[in-house]
Amino acid sequence: MTDTGGTPRTRALAAALRREMEGSGFGVREVARVLGLSHTTVSQWVNGRRVPSPDSVSALLAVIRVTGRKRADILELAHNAADPNWLAVGPGVSNQLTGLIECERAATEITEWTPWLISGLLQMPAYIRAIMASNPHRPPEEIDRRVGARIERQLVLRERRPAPANLFAFIGEPGIRQVIGGRTVMIDQLDHLLTVSRLPNVHVRIVPIGHGWHVGLTGPFLLYDFAKTPSILFFEHHRSSAFLYDSGEIAEFRRATNGLDDAALSEEESAILIMAAIADLEATHELAKEQP
Repeated sequence: MTDTGGTPRTRALAAALRREMEGSGFGVREVARVLGLSHTTVSQWVNGRRVPSPDSVSALLAVIRVTGRKRADILELAHNAADPNWLAVGPGVSNQLTGLIECERAATEITEWTPWLISGLLQMPAYIRAIMASNPHRPPEEIDRRVGARIERQLVLRERRPAPANLFAFIGEPGIRQVIGGRTVMIDQLDHLLTVSRLPNVHVRIVPIGHGWHVGLTGPFLLYDFAKTPSILFFEHHRSSAFLYDSGEIAEFRRATNGLDDAALSEEESAILIMAAIADLEATHELAKEQP
Protein backbone atom coordinates (compact mmCIF):
# COMPACT_ATOMS: atom_id res chain seq x y z
CA MET A 1 0.00 0.00 0.00
CA THR A 2 1.55 3.33 -1.06
CA ASP A 3 0.81 7.02 -0.97
CA THR A 4 -1.14 8.14 -3.99
CA GLY A 5 0.57 10.39 -6.48
CA GLY A 6 -2.74 11.44 -7.97
CA THR A 7 -2.34 9.47 -11.19
CA PRO A 8 -5.43 9.12 -13.40
CA ARG A 9 -5.85 5.45 -12.48
CA THR A 10 -5.55 6.03 -8.74
CA ARG A 11 -8.25 8.68 -8.92
CA ALA A 12 -10.50 6.35 -10.92
CA LEU A 13 -9.81 3.45 -8.54
CA ALA A 14 -10.80 5.50 -5.50
CA ALA A 15 -13.97 6.68 -7.23
CA ALA A 16 -14.92 3.14 -8.28
CA LEU A 17 -14.42 1.78 -4.77
CA ARG A 18 -16.41 4.65 -3.27
CA ARG A 19 -19.25 4.13 -5.75
CA GLU A 20 -19.48 0.39 -5.09
CA MET A 21 -19.29 0.90 -1.33
CA GLU A 22 -22.12 3.42 -1.43
CA GLY A 23 -24.27 1.09 -3.50
CA SER A 24 -23.57 -2.02 -1.43
CA GLY A 25 -25.15 -0.98 1.85
CA PHE A 26 -21.87 -1.65 3.68
CA GLY A 27 -20.30 1.14 5.71
CA VAL A 28 -16.60 1.90 6.02
CA ARG A 29 -16.43 0.66 9.62
CA GLU A 30 -18.21 -2.58 8.78
CA VAL A 31 -15.88 -3.34 5.86
CA ALA A 32 -12.84 -2.44 7.97
CA ARG A 33 -13.96 -4.79 10.74
CA VAL A 34 -14.39 -7.72 8.35
CA LEU A 35 -10.99 -7.04 6.75
CA GLY A 36 -9.28 -6.61 10.12
CA LEU A 37 -8.18 -3.06 9.31
CA SER A 38 -8.71 0.36 10.81
CA HIS A 39 -11.66 2.31 9.42
CA THR A 40 -9.18 5.12 8.67
CA THR A 41 -7.35 2.90 6.19
CA VAL A 42 -10.49 1.95 4.29
CA SER A 43 -11.65 5.56 4.34
CA GLN A 44 -8.33 6.63 2.81
CA TRP A 45 -8.75 4.05 0.04
CA VAL A 46 -12.17 5.29 -1.03
CA ASN A 47 -11.19 8.95 -0.77
CA GLY A 48 -8.02 8.54 -2.82
CA ARG A 49 -5.58 9.44 -0.04
CA ARG A 50 -3.86 6.05 -0.19
CA VAL A 51 -3.72 3.37 -2.85
CA PRO A 52 -4.65 -0.18 -1.77
CA SER A 53 -2.77 -3.16 -3.14
CA PRO A 54 -4.56 -5.37 -5.69
CA ASP A 55 -4.99 -8.04 -3.00
CA SER A 56 -6.61 -5.52 -0.68
CA VAL A 57 -8.95 -4.39 -3.45
CA SER A 58 -9.86 -8.00 -4.18
CA ALA A 59 -10.67 -8.60 -0.51
CA LEU A 60 -12.75 -5.42 -0.25
CA LEU A 61 -14.75 -6.31 -3.36
CA ALA A 62 -15.43 -9.76 -1.93
CA VAL A 63 -16.78 -8.23 1.27
CA ILE A 64 -19.16 -5.86 -0.55
CA ARG A 65 -20.06 -8.62 -3.05
CA VAL A 66 -18.92 -7.05 -6.31
CA THR A 67 -18.59 -9.73 -8.98
CA GLY A 68 -18.35 -10.22 -12.73
CA ARG A 69 -17.30 -7.49 -15.12
CA LYS A 70 -17.37 -4.76 -12.46
CA ARG A 71 -14.93 -6.71 -10.30
CA ALA A 72 -12.61 -7.38 -13.23
CA ASP A 73 -12.61 -3.72 -14.28
CA ILE A 74 -11.82 -2.46 -10.78
CA LEU A 75 -9.05 -5.02 -10.31
CA GLU A 76 -7.56 -3.91 -13.63
CA LEU A 77 -7.39 -0.38 -12.23
CA ALA A 78 -5.73 -1.67 -9.06
CA HIS A 79 -3.09 -3.72 -10.89
CA ASN A 80 -2.10 -0.72 -13.03
CA ALA A 81 -2.65 2.10 -10.55
CA ALA A 82 0.96 3.30 -10.67
CA ASP A 83 1.10 3.64 -14.48
CA PRO A 84 1.62 7.34 -15.29
CA ASN A 85 -0.32 7.30 -18.57
CA TRP A 86 -3.55 5.55 -19.49
CA LEU A 87 -4.80 4.60 -22.93
CA ALA A 88 -8.17 2.89 -23.42
CA VAL A 89 -9.89 1.66 -26.56
CA GLY A 90 -13.54 0.59 -26.82
CA PRO A 91 -15.12 -0.72 -23.59
CA GLY A 92 -12.26 0.58 -21.43
CA VAL A 93 -13.48 4.10 -21.96
CA SER A 94 -16.23 3.60 -19.33
CA ASN A 95 -13.58 3.31 -16.61
CA GLN A 96 -11.94 6.43 -17.91
CA LEU A 97 -15.20 8.35 -17.50
CA THR A 98 -14.83 7.66 -13.78
CA GLY A 99 -11.30 9.06 -13.94
CA LEU A 100 -12.54 12.09 -15.84
CA ILE A 101 -15.21 12.82 -13.23
CA GLU A 102 -12.62 12.51 -10.46
CA CYS A 103 -10.33 14.97 -12.22
CA GLU A 104 -13.20 17.44 -12.56
CA ARG A 105 -14.15 16.93 -8.93
CA ALA A 106 -10.65 17.74 -7.66
CA ALA A 107 -9.22 20.22 -10.19
CA THR A 108 -8.76 23.85 -9.26
CA GLU A 109 -8.45 24.82 -12.93
CA ILE A 110 -9.67 23.11 -16.10
CA THR A 111 -8.43 24.21 -19.50
CA GLU A 112 -10.38 22.76 -22.43
CA TRP A 113 -9.72 23.19 -26.15
CA THR A 114 -12.49 22.08 -28.50
CA PRO A 115 -11.84 23.02 -32.14
CA TRP A 116 -15.15 21.77 -33.59
CA LEU A 117 -17.73 21.58 -30.76
CA ILE A 118 -18.88 23.50 -27.70
CA SER A 119 -16.89 22.51 -24.61
CA GLY A 120 -18.47 19.54 -22.84
CA LEU A 121 -18.89 21.33 -19.50
CA LEU A 122 -20.80 24.11 -21.30
CA GLN A 123 -23.19 22.00 -23.37
CA MET A 124 -26.94 22.17 -22.77
CA PRO A 125 -29.13 19.02 -22.67
CA ALA A 126 -30.62 19.22 -26.18
CA TYR A 127 -27.18 19.76 -27.70
CA ILE A 128 -25.75 16.79 -25.77
CA ARG A 129 -28.70 14.62 -26.79
CA ALA A 130 -28.21 15.48 -30.47
CA ILE A 131 -24.59 14.30 -30.21
CA MET A 132 -25.42 11.12 -28.30
CA ALA A 133 -28.34 10.23 -30.59
CA SER A 134 -26.11 10.38 -33.67
CA ASN A 135 -25.21 6.74 -32.97
CA PRO A 136 -28.19 4.74 -34.33
CA HIS A 137 -27.23 1.70 -32.23
CA ARG A 138 -27.40 3.57 -28.92
CA PRO A 139 -30.67 2.79 -27.08
CA PRO A 140 -32.78 5.68 -25.72
CA GLU A 141 -32.18 4.72 -22.08
CA GLU A 142 -28.42 4.86 -22.60
CA ILE A 143 -28.75 8.26 -24.25
CA ASP A 144 -30.74 9.46 -21.22
CA ARG A 145 -28.01 8.20 -18.88
CA ARG A 146 -25.25 9.86 -20.86
CA VAL A 147 -27.08 13.19 -21.04
CA GLY A 148 -27.77 13.08 -17.30
CA ALA A 149 -24.17 12.20 -16.49
CA ARG A 150 -22.78 15.09 -18.52
CA ILE A 151 -25.21 17.57 -16.97
CA GLU A 152 -24.31 16.33 -13.50
CA ARG A 153 -20.61 16.82 -14.28
CA GLN A 154 -21.29 20.50 -14.97
CA LEU A 155 -22.11 21.07 -11.30
CA VAL A 156 -18.37 21.47 -10.65
CA LEU A 157 -18.72 24.93 -12.23
CA ARG A 158 -21.53 26.05 -9.92
CA GLU A 159 -22.02 23.90 -6.83
CA ARG A 160 -18.71 22.24 -6.02
CA ARG A 161 -17.44 22.80 -2.49
CA PRO A 162 -15.39 24.44 -1.13
CA ALA A 163 -15.16 26.34 -4.44
CA PRO A 164 -16.23 25.77 -8.05
CA ALA A 165 -13.57 24.90 -10.61
CA ASN A 166 -12.17 27.63 -12.82
CA LEU A 167 -12.80 26.78 -16.48
CA PHE A 168 -10.80 28.26 -19.33
CA ALA A 169 -12.68 27.17 -22.44
CA PHE A 170 -11.02 27.76 -25.80
CA ILE A 171 -13.50 27.01 -28.59
CA GLY A 172 -12.71 27.02 -32.30
CA GLU A 173 -14.99 29.19 -34.43
CA PRO A 174 -16.28 26.05 -36.22
CA GLY A 175 -17.67 25.02 -32.81
CA ILE A 176 -20.08 27.94 -32.76
CA ARG A 177 -20.87 27.71 -36.48
CA GLN A 178 -21.51 23.97 -36.79
CA VAL A 179 -25.27 23.40 -36.43
CA ILE A 180 -25.78 20.49 -34.01
CA GLY A 181 -29.38 19.36 -33.47
CA GLY A 182 -30.89 21.93 -35.82
CA ARG A 183 -31.04 25.74 -35.81
CA THR A 184 -33.29 26.08 -32.77
CA VAL A 185 -31.11 23.83 -30.61
CA MET A 186 -27.98 25.60 -31.78
CA ILE A 187 -29.39 29.06 -31.08
CA ASP A 188 -30.38 27.94 -27.58
CA GLN A 189 -26.92 26.42 -27.09
CA LEU A 190 -25.17 29.64 -28.06
CA ASP A 191 -27.50 31.63 -25.77
CA HIS A 192 -26.57 29.21 -22.99
CA LEU A 193 -22.88 29.66 -23.79
CA LEU A 194 -23.25 33.43 -23.36
CA THR A 195 -25.08 32.93 -20.06
CA VAL A 196 -22.52 30.60 -18.47
CA SER A 197 -19.64 32.74 -19.74
CA ARG A 198 -20.84 35.43 -17.33
CA LEU A 199 -20.01 33.25 -14.34
CA PRO A 200 -16.89 34.61 -12.61
CA ASN A 201 -15.10 31.25 -12.83
CA VAL A 202 -15.92 30.54 -16.51
CA HIS A 203 -13.79 32.12 -19.23
CA VAL A 204 -14.89 31.49 -22.83
CA ARG A 205 -12.63 32.53 -25.68
CA ILE A 206 -13.16 31.82 -29.37
CA VAL A 207 -10.24 31.00 -31.67
CA PRO A 208 -11.31 32.47 -35.03
CA ILE A 209 -10.88 30.85 -38.43
CA GLY A 210 -8.08 32.26 -40.52
CA HIS A 211 -5.49 32.72 -37.79
CA GLY A 212 -3.10 30.31 -39.47
CA TRP A 213 -1.37 27.26 -38.03
CA HIS A 214 -1.39 26.64 -34.29
CA VAL A 215 -0.89 23.38 -32.42
CA GLY A 216 -4.55 23.25 -31.40
CA LEU A 217 -5.42 22.27 -34.97
CA THR A 218 -4.09 18.78 -34.19
CA GLY A 219 -7.10 18.06 -31.97
CA PRO A 220 -8.97 18.71 -28.70
CA PHE A 221 -7.55 18.25 -25.21
CA LEU A 222 -8.30 18.85 -21.54
CA LEU A 223 -5.73 19.98 -18.97
CA TYR A 224 -6.49 19.57 -15.27
CA ASP A 225 -4.52 21.49 -12.63
CA PHE A 226 -4.75 20.52 -8.96
CA ALA A 227 -3.83 22.26 -5.73
CA LYS A 228 -1.45 19.62 -4.38
CA THR A 229 -0.80 17.03 -7.11
CA PRO A 230 0.68 17.19 -10.63
CA SER A 231 -1.45 18.18 -13.61
CA ILE A 232 -3.19 15.62 -15.84
CA LEU A 233 -3.85 15.82 -19.58
CA PHE A 234 -6.81 14.09 -21.24
CA PHE A 235 -7.56 13.32 -24.90
CA GLU A 236 -10.73 11.77 -26.29
CA HIS A 237 -11.47 10.53 -29.79
CA HIS A 238 -14.21 8.42 -31.36
CA ARG A 239 -13.36 5.03 -29.85
CA SER A 240 -10.36 5.76 -27.66
CA SER A 241 -9.15 8.11 -24.97
CA ALA A 242 -6.00 8.70 -22.97
CA PHE A 243 -4.75 10.34 -19.78
CA LEU A 244 -1.17 11.61 -19.72
CA TYR A 245 0.66 12.32 -16.49
CA ASP A 246 4.19 12.74 -17.79
CA SER A 247 5.67 16.13 -16.85
CA GLY A 248 7.29 16.58 -20.27
CA GLU A 249 3.99 16.04 -22.08
CA ILE A 250 2.22 18.40 -19.70
CA ALA A 251 4.84 21.08 -20.38
CA GLU A 252 4.36 20.70 -24.15
CA PHE A 253 0.61 21.14 -23.91
CA ARG A 254 0.95 24.05 -21.54
CA ARG A 255 2.96 25.71 -24.30
CA ALA A 256 0.14 24.75 -26.69
CA THR A 257 -2.30 26.49 -24.36
CA ASN A 258 -0.13 29.59 -24.51
CA GLY A 259 -0.42 29.41 -28.31
CA LEU A 260 -4.20 29.23 -28.04
CA ASP A 261 -4.13 32.21 -25.71
CA ASP A 262 -2.30 34.18 -28.41
CA ALA A 263 -4.70 33.07 -31.17
CA ALA A 264 -7.97 33.51 -29.26
CA LEU A 265 -10.18 36.57 -29.13
CA SER A 266 -10.67 38.28 -25.78
CA GLU A 267 -13.68 37.24 -23.70
CA GLU A 268 -15.52 40.40 -24.76
CA GLU A 269 -14.69 39.91 -28.45
CA SER A 270 -15.69 36.25 -28.15
CA ALA A 271 -19.11 37.21 -26.80
CA ILE A 272 -19.60 39.54 -29.77
CA LEU A 273 -18.71 36.75 -32.21
CA ILE A 274 -21.11 34.34 -30.48
CA MET A 275 -23.89 36.92 -30.75
CA ALA A 276 -23.06 37.32 -34.44
CA ALA A 277 -23.35 33.54 -34.91
CA ILE A 278 -26.78 33.63 -33.23
CA ALA A 279 -27.87 36.47 -35.52
CA ASP A 280 -26.72 34.53 -38.59
CA LEU A 281 -28.70 31.46 -37.50
CA GLU A 282 -31.79 33.54 -36.80
CA ALA A 283 -31.51 35.27 -40.19
CA THR A 284 -31.12 31.91 -41.97
CA HIS A 285 -34.16 30.62 -40.09
CA GLU A 286 -36.27 33.62 -41.12
CA LEU A 287 -35.10 33.29 -44.72
CA ALA A 288 -36.08 29.63 -44.76
CA LYS A 289 -39.59 30.53 -43.52
CA GLU A 290 -39.99 33.04 -46.34
CA GLN A 291 -39.15 30.51 -49.05
CA PRO A 292 -42.23 29.38 -51.02
